[in-house]
Amino acid sequence: MVEPRPEVKSASNNSKAKSDSSQDKKSEDVPRDVRLLRLIFATQGIQNYEDHVPLQLMDFAYRYTSEILKDAVIYNDHAHPNISNAGNAGVHHTQLSNEDVRLAIAARTNYQFQPVPPKKMLMKLAAERNQKPLPPVMPMWGIRLPPEKYCLTAKDWRLDEEDSDSGDTKRQRKGESINFRMTSVTQGSIPEVVEKTIGESLEQRTAILGNISDLGPPDMVHLAKMVSNSSTKKPTTGTFFYYTGTDVSNSATIAALLHSIADIIDEKPQLWFGKHKSWKVCEATYCTYDAFSEIDARVKVNFPGGVELRVLDSEGNEIASTDRLWLEIYVCAIVRALITADNDSSDFSSVVEIRKVNPLLTKDQTKLFFEGFEKLFFEGTKLGCSEKLQVATNGNNNLVDAFLACVGLTGEFDEAIAIIQRLRSIDPSIGFLEAKINLMADEEVRAVKIMHDIVDANPLDGEALSLQAEFCIEKKRLDLALPLATKAMNSAPWYFKPWSLLVKTYIRTGEYEKALLTLNSCPMVTHKDKYILKRINNPKPEDMHLPLPVDVTLDKVSTLNSVDVAIEHNRVDPTLMGLPAASLKSTFAEAYNLLTEIVHKTGWEMLLKYRTHVFVMEGEFKGAKGEEKTDKPDGVEGIKKIDKLNSSTENYKRKALPETPESPQSEKSEKSDYKNKQLCERWLDNLFMLLYDDLRVYTMYKAEKMHFEAQKVEMKKTTLEWELTGLVAQRLGHKEEAASCFKRGLDTRFSPRCTSQLLKYYLEHHSSVEHASKNEPANDLHDKILELTVNLLVWNHRWYCGFSPELILSLKDLVNEVGRVKIESEVKVQFDDKNTGIYDLVLDNLSFLDTYGLIEKEE
Repeated sequence: MVEPRPEVKSASNNSKAKSDSSQDKKSEDVPRDVRLLRLIFATQGIQNYEDHVPLQLMDFAYRYTSEILKDAVIYNDHAHPNISNAGNAGVHHTQLSNEDVRLAIAARTNYQFQPVPPKKMLMKLAAERNQKPLPPVMPMWGIRLPPEKYCLTAKDWRLDEEDSDSGDTKRQRKGESINFRMTSVTQGSIPEVVEKTIGESLEQRTAILGNISDLGPPDMVHLAKMVSNSSTKKPTTGTFFYYTGTDVSNSATIAALLHSIADIIDEKPQLWFGKHKSWKVCEATYCTYDAFSEIDARVKVNFPGGVELRVLDSEGNEIASTDRLWLEIYVCAIVRALITADNDSSDFSSVVEIRKVNPLLTKDQTKLFFEGFEKLFFEGTKLGCSEKLQVATNGNNNLVDAFLACVGLTGEFDEAIAIIQRLRSIDPSIGFLEAKINLMADEEVRAVKIMHDIVDANPLDGEALSLQAEFCIEKKRLDLALPLATKAMNSAPWYFKPWSLLVKTYIRTGEYEKALLTLNSCPMVTHKDKYILKRINNPKPEDMHLPLPVDVTLDKVSTLNSVDVAIEHNRVDPTLMGLPAASLKSTFAEAYNLLTEIVHKTGWEMLLKYRTHVFVMEGEFKGAKGEEKTDKPDGVEGIKKIDKLNSSTENYKRKALPETPESPQSEKSEKSDYKNKQLCERWLDNLFMLLYDDLRVYTMYKAEKMHFEAQKVEMKKTTLEWELTGLVAQRLGHKEEAASCFKRGLDTRFSPRCTSQLLKYYLEHHSSVEHASKNEPANDLHDKILELTVNLLVWNHRWYCGFSPELILSLKDLVNEVGRVKIESEVKVQFDDKNTGIYDLVLDNLSFLDTYGLIEKEE
């Protein structure tokens, strides 16, 4: 039941009185050091800072002082040795002097506080560097040979089945051969980075072990090679590349992988920077990081020779390996592979020299991961958590996220529920995971009962309440979602998700002022970034050997010329390229999505009115002091003035933006005292400015489009411009317009981001009967989904990636809706008529779905 809304004025007066009394009480409890730091801030003119800043400074001062004093004691012991106490380590009898402290400070200053180079010097170095053009990347290298699978020397050939075999037997044998082919490696699928000195990458990896604070770097393969016809038997070249998804459950499987890589490189001359070279691998080392115990396991294989295993701790010391360590290593490798599988491939900071393979090819691998998850569940907080969470908990961390991703990909719901039930008997707070897995399995009735039982046993379970509120919002039961989201927010006020659910509920019920006030109070995560795979060093482009796999090719996808893409980047409008909203991350990106949802429903002008009504504007603050309003561009008045100055866009802006309803606020409420309003957080004020920039770009695009349509002239843009415009429309909630931009961009050339976003749009709408009947036939929609999926599969294969859960699940939905026979026939006719290997690539993913029984049998 919803309680009546109290009067605003009386509530504000009561809250003011309570806040004054609480502030007087808090001022008495403030420590002396914090008050001293606040006085120092005031003398330096610093007025605005968060409450935890003095505490952080106190912590830093304590740690820094203690480290300096420890160093000073060591220096003093060396300066005044006492022979009689030589055997008493750590005993100090001599009084410290100022010289000891000064020496300790000076020693740390040299490496702890590095001076920033002058800006002019940095600009000069940048100008000198930018004068050198980047070397062109050729779309093809060497002689164009047939795909390796059609060569007699290839190892991934298979015999045709005998005619007497039944269809099921053929299918089973075919699946087994495909599973083997997916794990095989060819020369064209091995990216390498050349080292300056042999073993340099291993030393750099050892050096960073003590500074790793997350899941760690990806697995790394190091090769020491020599020319096969060389007289010397010592390696002459060292290379390395990264790996994810391989089986690292024991040293034997790792050694087998290294042997296969060495055999592939040794079997025939390798195309090496435009020339054929016959290499022979002398040594191969595989490194994998365990974030549970903070150790790095390294398996080294000598050719010919034995296998050597070393396990290094964070300080580089060698320790003994145990079965538990190998289980931790395996689980960490699976977690890294799953949570980074579908990272944005168009991100320029992503690692290119990496092979990504499917870590769940067999049920045995999935079973081992489930066993490791159950045994290591209560240590999962060591692996960190999502960038949207302040701290990791037993129910929210990277281990749990990877477990849920594995369950959703393999469909092993019954086994997962059994594991959670056993863990729930130890920690009841993770019961919401059982409900979440039931929702993933479309067992909604069972999930609702589990959520009810959890809340009935613990009415303040924030996770279960949030899950209930999210479920009600999805079912459009806003009357039930509002009290649930409010209770979830009160139960876990430090957690961003219940706040965002409450904002969504207010938006859908039309209470936009409450939505803005709630959004302004959301706890933002400012100190964390999303976990991505990072290099251990930054190699130069001329040191990177990135061959083109020729076993799977598709015109305009595999041969996309990077020089043409670079030319587009140089010619694109800087205002379109540098929109800051595109770089928002973590909770700020979610908050921006909520803000765009409001403006999508109300319009820009109405949003400004709501904002003026609930937040204190700079003009009101100045007017309260008898001063005139200023024209600062960082307030709402500044935004309005910028809007007026752009007189050329004023006419079409009102046409492009949606019409807004009349303001529900009376003139008396608009002139209310500013003391009854809230101060807008700086980050939210910044989001308003970013929203204005996106709206300005989108409005100009709509006006330009209307002009060309009126003139009956085709609107021409480059693929990158269509891509960026589509992303702006997508951020503002205009999904159909965004899809249109992505389609126009793909008409010119292939773009992985346009293809990915367009595929997501089609997958969201392909189940809508109304959309299929009005816009395009269902068969055409299925063909487009298949075409986009195949294009992305080929693109990923070109960049050594053979694992994408999003593409596997999209292919699964398509096959179960259309039928496997039809999909295989369409792939053969449309893509594989010239023996490009695409049919085998699609069969690889279908075989994975067959392994877990995810393809429905055709009647």
